[in-house]
Amino acid sequence: MTGRQGGAASAGPTAGRAGGATPYAPVGGAGIDPVDPRDVAALLGSLVDKSLVVAAPGAGGGMRYRLLETVGEYAAERLDEAGERAVVEGRHLVAYRELARTADPLLRGPAQRDWLDRLETEHENLRTALRRAVAARDEQEALCLVLSLGWFWHLRGHRAEARQWAVAAARLGPSPFDPPVAPVGPLYESCTAAPPPMAPELLAEARRGVRLFALANIEGDLYSVTSDEAQRELEGIVSAYHPGLPQTCRIPGLMCFYAVILKGDFGRLGAIVEEAVRTCRELGYAWELAFTLQLRSKIMNERSGRDRGAASDADESLEIFTRLGDAWGAAEALTGRGEAREQRGEGAAAADDYRAAIRYAEKLGAHAQMLLLRSRLAGVFVEFGDEEEAAEGERILSEVVEQGSHAGAEVLSYARLHLAQRYGSTGRIAEARAHLLKLHGEFGVRALDLFQGLAEGMLAWLDLLEGRPGDALVTVRGALGKTNDRVTELIAPFIPVTQLLTGAEALSVLGGAERTETAARLVGAYDALREPVHFRVSVIERTGRANTEAAARAGLGDAAYERAYAEGGGLTLEQATALV
Repeated sequence: MTGRQGGAASAGPTAGRAGGATPYAPVGGAGIDPVDPRDVAALLGSLVDKSLVVAAPGAGGGMRYRLLETVGEYAAERLDEAGERAVVEGRHLVAYRELARTADPLLRGPAQRDWLDRLETEHENLRTALRRAVAARDEQEALCLVLSLGWFWHLRGHRAEARQWAVAAARLGPSPFDPPVAPVGPLYESCTAAPPPMAPELLAEARRGVRLFALANIEGDLYSVTSDEAQRELEGIVSAYHPGLPQTCRIPGLMCFYAVILKGDFGRLGAIVEEAVRTCRELGYAWELAFTLQLRSKIMNERSGRDRGAASDADESLEIFTRLGDAWGAAEALTGRGEAREQRGEGAAAADDYRAAIRYAEKLGAHAQMLLLRSRLAGVFVEFGDEEEAAEGERILSEVVEQGSHAGAEVLSYARLHLAQRYGSTGRIAEARAHLLKLHGEFGVRALDLFQGLAEGMLAWLDLLEGRPGDALVTVRGALGKTNDRVTELIAPFIPVTQLLTGAEALSVLGGAERTETAARLVGAYDALREPVHFRVSVIERTGRANTEAAARAGLGDAAYERAYAEGGGLTLEQATALV
């Protein structure tokens, strides 16, 4: 492949109208004739002198050229008259498909930043190629482009665009997830390893792949997967892929785990990740092994809250990504290790990992990743830091929230929750409530009940801080009704357990023998249920538990408290929830 990009010489005037060009073809490929760079430079210089082409410095330091709009329209008309427009547009499509296809594997190594910048510079030309492929209903070209650009879109935070084009490409062919769905066989070759046309088995996998890309880029809009059609597709994904397939080690096949999460099958999720690690080692897939290890590290933390190998997975992932020169991967591995340390209560060590991860993200120009990492660091400051660090964490979270939707749904939600925690803990109840109500409303239009329940549980905590235990009890009952389901059990099992404690505190403040005895039982249930699902206990929980126990002991006496507490330790989550 050539070392310079562009499309003027190989694709004609429409390349300039699409997004400008440098003097050289983007890459070689079928249908692209070699062009002498000296001829191209001389031609472009002549056109600039005649004010037909505009030259401007490009992002990489070279010159970039574009046609004036009126000139481009005139050139297009002449192409139409000559009957050559389709040929020229086809050459443009092939040129930029090849740029995307050959760049994709280079986004996972030491030249990662250079190739990200090159694709960003050519983004409008790549969009034009996608538009032409979709408009022409050229399924294979559209599939190849989407699968080749998917990782670029992810690294640069273009999630809405990734979903848009993945859905458009998927609509060009039949769905491989429509019933009846047969389990797929192993595929050792990537769908984009060679230009189209694809062999039948690769075409089928490409059709699956773009649908997995679309699913992975729903950007917090979980209601989009609640329709009957979406649920059938999730069932088809789960039926098609079984653990240990080579393609489930690679992206996009690995993204089948999103469907498993949304179906609430943690056992299968664990098997997919475990088998992916084993298969990567067996096949010698280095980058894929590093990716899967950091994924397993995070799943361990989010599911159990315990180390259980999470830190060692993150360490191995970091070593591999560093050796490969993948800055994004190194940042993700450091994030996994930071999360493991955070769960163990090692705030300073977690902060060090997040800072190192931020440096990698900055090096890469990964804006979305950097925002999430800064929010994580701020969360550590708020939870573990001294007052100066907590104030710094508040400032960072406020900056993220001020970006609004530009921050992305996941980052914005994280920042709002932690900012509300900071405000509530420092007596600024009105500010905390405003953030939580805003978040509750946002969750109501794009998220599952779990997330609304999370916000309601924190609103109940604010009710307690304001001395309104009756309102807190009503609010936390509603929250528990939204967080006691299979999805919660899979991705955030500690949430309803924490809400039991909020209910217990409200009952202890309301007082009375029956309420106080129930509060003691709920403390026992909280302690018993909390231990298996989450390692670290937040400051809010520690304070709430201490207040509740003190009030219950004062109301019941030590002996009666201990009896009720012991009874609570034998309750299931459902039984304890019924007591609130």
